[in-house]
Amino acid sequence: MIRLILVIIAVAVLLALSPMLIGEVGYVLISFNQTTIEGSIVAFCATILVIALGLYLTYKLIRYILSLYSNTRHRFFARSEERKQAAIEQGVWSLINGDSEQLELALGNNSVADNWQDVRYALLAKAALQNNDTSKAIGLLEKISPANQLKAAKLWLASGDCSTVSSELKALAEAKKATALELKLYAEVLVQQQKWTALEQFMPRLLSKKALTDSQWSILLTTYFMAQPESQLTDKYQQLSKNVKVKAHSCYLAAMAKAGRLNEIELSLLKMLKKPEQHIELAHILKVSAPGDALKLQASLQDTLKKEPDNQALLLALACLANAHGEYELAARVFDKALNTENSKEYLVQAQLSYSKSAQPQKALDLYL
Repeated sequence: MIRLILVIIAVAVLLALSPMLIGEVGYVLISFNQTTIEGSIVAFCATILVIALGLYLTYKLIRYILSLYSNTRHRFFARSEERKQAAIEQGVWSLINGDSEQLELALGNNSVADNWQDVRYALLAKAALQNNDTSKAIGLLEKISPANQLKAAKLWLASGDCSTVSSELKALAEAKKATALELKLYAEVLVQQQKWTALEQFMPRLLSKKALTDSQWSILLTTYFMAQPESQLTDKYQQLSKNVKVKAHSCYLAAMAKAGRLNEIELSLLKMLKKPEQHIELAHILKVSAPGDALKLQASLQDTLKKEPDNQALLLALACLANAHGEYELAARVFDKALNTENSKEYLVQAQLSYSKSAQPQKALDLYL
């Protein structure tokens, strides 16, 4: 625009000077229809300059007004976007800090950018679950767009209603290139829906794909065995594949101990006693034991402790087994020696049982407090 104005000015100056250079005044005659405009070339050039200057000033004024509007509009929307971004950031930080109340305050009444809307619903659903408000959590999860429902699969599982994502997770888990996370989530779906036969068939794939850690396997298999009828525990264990049995061995023994069938697993427990690396595992199995009979195991434990009187894992195992045999005074004496700040919570139930049954209610109360 400026270049065009400069060109016009240059042409006007040349037109004004050229007659003067040749000694002529010069005139300009413009005629159209019945209208005629006549004047000197100097006046004509001056008019062109004034018009050009007016156009330039008008152009600058229009640009200034447009810039004011644009900046005002930009600042308005920028502040709005900043508020939306601040809300989602505050919600995420509240989640990181485990503050569900602050999370609801940050996101409950504040809007977020469209691309963060599903995340907002998921965060609010997680806060609702932390507050044990399952119905509210499900309502929020249902608002998540279908494309992102699977991303909230863990929240659906936590809500106790995985029907929305179960079919999609099944399809993903059965695919050849299923990820470890997809396999793990589908295993949780099978557990929640108590589809034990399907889970049994699915376990070898979980193992071959290394989808679960050892602790996750322990949780899965413990839940599996605890859900089986006591009379079928051994049959269920024997039906497992060889590699899965290795993972399931301790969980199976714990389920049998909890059922009070110590005499049926006593041989396996004696084998564990002979392996120092399995002593802690032995104590964990006996920790959940119901009343049962494993007298040979108790005798072997006492003989081993004569050689290793400070073996804490075996002391805890003996105390729990003594409870199972109804020898509460023996169990209480052993717990007096074995309990400490590190294991008192883990063996709280067994210790309280021995103290309460051996007429030591104050010790039982002290553990509770």
